Amino acid sequence: MVLNKILLTSILIFCTVGLSETKAQKNSIFAPVIQVNNTVITEFEFDQRVKFLSALKFPGNSHQLARTQLIEERLKQSESEKLNIIVSETEIEDALKRFASRTNLSVNEFIAELKKIGIYSETFRSYVETELIWQKVVRKKFGAQSNISNLQLKRSKSIAKYEDTVQVLLTEIIIPFSSQDIREKESIANRLKNIKAIEEFSNAARKHSKAPTANVGGRIKWQNFDTLPEIIKPIIFGLSPGEVSEPIRLPKAIALFQLRDIREKKDVKAQAELLDFVTVDSNLSNLKSLEYIKNNFHNCTDLAAKIADQVEFTLIRNKLFFEELPDPIAAVIEKLDSNEAKIIIDDKKSKLVILCERNYQEKSTIETIENDKNVLQNTRLKYLARSLLETLKDNARIVIK
Repeated sequence: MVLNKILLTSILIFCTVGLSETKAQKNSIFAPVIQVNNTVITEFEFDQRVKFLSALKFPGNSHQLARTQLIEERLKQSESEKLNIIVSETEIEDALKRFASRTNLSVNEFIAELKKIGIYSETFRSYVETELIWQKVVRKKFGAQSNISNLQLKRSKSIAKYEDTVQVLLTEIIIPFSSQDIREKESIANRLKNIKAIEEFSNAARKHSKAPTANVGGRIKWQNFDTLPEIIKPIIFGLSPGEVSEPIRLPKAIALFQLRDIREKKDVKAQAELLDFVTVDSNLSNLKSLEYIKNNFHNCTDLAAKIADQVEFTLIRNKLFFEELPDPIAAVIEKLDSNEAKIIIDDKKSKLVILCERNYQEKSTIETIENDKNVLQNTRLKYLARSLLETLKDNARIVIK
């Protein structure tokens, strides 16, 4: 393991200094400064990480960030050992190349630059290797949960593009925890996330939630999506109505949300929408026939069959962006939902306008669809990974000396 190599390196450096055994025990550079469960972080590792972060100009306090990173890395490594997850030498080398390429250097050139300021290659390698291992841990634990369906992709793209026009109807369960009962509360949350029925989730909110909404079954009124806390947006926008989120770790509570419904604000024009619509033109003398069609059609596809070869009607199907619509048509369509219709009368003519569908993208290739799914899946995995790491930290014994 890389960590063992770091310890070995520190011992060799220590030996070359020529300190006496007594003095070494007192001032050893490989003396433990942090204990994480049954593992330790040495003074040497800590000093190396501080230098590494400073050299790469990581934002924030280098000492605090080094402490946090090293503690989290020990927990990540421990979790990977439980799951028997390893990375190959080839994977590590590829990751080192990608990292070094950010500075337009080869791996050897990058290591040489680090060496000039007293940073050993194993410090760089350990940092990269741990992140590789953690990615595998997260995908093994949450890969299935993070899969994205075509419906979820369509919904999430809709929300991402029209974030300021979307409202969601949520039910919440907020479960506070303490250091004594955290495992019990996590068990409850993991049970509740499997609920599918809306009423069942509300009953669970009455029983388990400590939020102010508990007495109304956790039901929250319509909320604008753009006003939701940033931590829950990526979790919510992949849900379909009835689905429950993964448990979300807050500082002193676990939160779950069920999406009951989603809608677009009625007072906002989605001007970038691609609108699929049908118009049926006729004379005023055929108004009653047009009203009959309006009240009896099922969808845009069956309109042609209903009209058949009736020459008094002219049916046209279009796909246009909102800003491309003639004003009279735009004024009607902006108020219609899919498969809704309205008749307008103009210049002694009657026109039936039917909105077939609102689309945000007329055509996507298989490649772009898969890319979009991967982006959404990685977003979900990021938040699930952070939640897992916070759980590991809460359950760990961490002693800073």
